[in-house]
Amino acid sequence: MGCDIHLMVEVKDKETMIWEEYDVADKLLNFIGRNYKLFSILADVRNGVGFANVDTGDKFVPIDYPRGIPKDASQSYLAYVEDFAIDGHSHSFFNLVELKEFDWYGQKNKHRGFMSQEVYTEYKRTGEIVRYVGGVSGANIKKISNQVMEEIIKNKSMPDKEETYYTNVEWEQSYYISAASFVDNVIPALEKISEDFRCSNEEVRIVFFFDD
Repeated sequence: MGCDIHLMVEVKDKETMIWEEYDVADKLLNFIGRNYKLFSILADVRNGVGFANVDTGDKFVPIDYPRGIPKDASQSYLAYVEDFAIDGHSHSFFNLVELKEFDWYGQKNKHRGFMSQEVYTEYKRTGEIVRYVGGVSGANIKKISNQVMEEIIKNKSMPDKEETYYTNVEWEQSYYISAASFVDNVIPALEKISEDFRCSNEEVRIVFFFDD
């Protein structure tokens, strides 16, 4: 079963000092999607595992573990949370300062996934991760080592034409690569909200939870 994030943006009213909903969350969610790597970074959700607990790599060090629902959350967000009731979990929040100060570029993580012969050949040629799967199984699926796969590619021979060969690959990427759309689109959008409202970065935040 898949896991999704539910997010709202809040801005602190300078006069009342009360957090209010800023209606932009739906647009921001278009840049987030179902990115388990990002979920891991934000709240330790689906960290290192994919669907059916498939190994996807080493665990990320999250910005923080789930903090719960803010005590001063907006009424709109509280109502949103109430609608999901027990189906919502891992509630948390971050202000813009915390998101900007997090080391997205310096931190790296190891990922793992299976590549077919065709994809692995391209990966070895270019060094680029084009596509992979977290887990693979089936009657005609055979998992082999990188060494055996390289020998097959080198010799241009298929030991068994009825089989489809996959090999498990490990590679390293920065946290930024794992969450590029969030860093490149969501954080700048929050910065613009801060500018538009003429408020500090501490006075703009995202509040969120997950369901699965």
